Amino acid sequence: MYNLLFLNNYFSFLKVITNKYLFVLLVVYFPLHVFSQIQDSLNLSLDECKAILIKENLSVIASHYDVDIAEAQVIQSRAWNNPVFNWNQDMYSVEKNQYFNFGNQFLVQIDIVFSIAGKYTNTVRLAKVKQEGSKLMVKDILRSLMMELNESYNLLNSLQNKALIYKDVSDRYDEVISAGERQLQVGGISANELIRLRSERIALQTEAVQNSKDLYEAMANLRVLLNLRPTVYIQTLKYIPTSSDPVLSDLFLLGEEHRADYLLSRLNIKYQETNLKLQKSLAVPDINFGYQPKDRGSNYVRPYSGIEIGFEVPLFNRNIGNIKASQFEIKKAEVESVQKQNSLQNEITQSYLTMLEAKKCLKNYTNILLDQIELLNKDSEINYLKRNINMLEYIDLKRIYIQNRMQFLELDFQYLRAVNHLNFSVGLDVIK
Repeated sequence: MYNLLFLNNYFSFLKVITNKYLFVLLVVYFPLHVFSQIQDSLNLSLDECKAILIKENLSVIASHYDVDIAEAQVIQSRAWNNPVFNWNQDMYSVEKNQYFNFGNQFLVQIDIVFSIAGKYTNTVRLAKVKQEGSKLMVKDILRSLMMELNESYNLLNSLQNKALIYKDVSDRYDEVISAGERQLQVGGISANELIRLRSERIALQTEAVQNSKDLYEAMANLRVLLNLRPTVYIQTLKYIPTSSDPVLSDLFLLGEEHRADYLLSRLNIKYQETNLKLQKSLAVPDINFGYQPKDRGSNYVRPYSGIEIGFEVPLFNRNIGNIKASQFEIKKAEVESVQKQNSLQNEITQSYLTMLEAKKCLKNYTNILLDQIELLNKDSEINYLKRNINMLEYIDLKRIYIQNRMQFLELDFQYLRAVNHLNFSVGLDVIK
């Protein structure tokens, strides 16, 4: 209701304006200014997107809390056992018919448990290994997010370039159709020819609508990764890798040094070995040491001072089951690490070969060929309007242009996707 009132007042105000220049300013500038507030536009390079992701992505922020939790657990593992304070007194004396008479009997005792056989040390070491694992998990999450970011960014760039091609060709169809409408009035072309051109433009616009749908979906994914508002329009820049192709054997070594999931599998062996040491130390009982500074009324000497030492007798429970389980966990972790290494090398090999094949196909589109395709597109309108080519030849030239440009953009995207997968497989940007 408020918006309708505002618009009515706005147009009423325009009617009373006599200055035509002020009228143009209000009619043109004001609506554009209002609509510019609805949607922000950001020109972002791939490197800028990576910097934003590291700082703003919610998954990365949440994963850092796991590191903080692991650090807190290390602090907790270093804490010693608390002493226990005991107080014992006479609650009711039958002889004197009194409650809580301290004069008859009371006992003060302090107990503390001492862990031996390396329990304390192994517990701290185990917590530190968990802390290392939390840091590697953050690194692995970031590796996966970087792959998703690269793919979303390159896909969005490809779709935006396709949208420009659709717009360019559609605008050229509009020019030809406008010229055809004028020629139709003087009998220069037939109505069927004009209908055929309009049908071709409608078919092209239908493809453009589907492309726009894919474009907005890719942009939505990118906005989620960067934690941007839904009203932000991201304008991408062309990403061109400049690094030379690496050697496959070197990639295996780099993968074993940088792949976080592989390093986690190696760290799991260390974790299980440390856990085995802890389980063996748990088989040795703790020692309970107590000191009685004063005991009045319950001992042969009044007041009495004494010490107390106690420990479990490992007769039935010697933690044998947990020790054996830890030994099997070590063997399991070693097998899983070998499997992860094999998987790593196969992933790198597949990504490497795919990248080379995509690059080979992309080389077919040389700069000379691309220039010739662009020239063909520009000259097609001139030749058609001059009647050097007929309508079907003109439409065929447009289709050839669109097909070649779309194939080039698709091959370029597939190559960048292969580069992205190779970097993901190695765990490092070997091709930048």
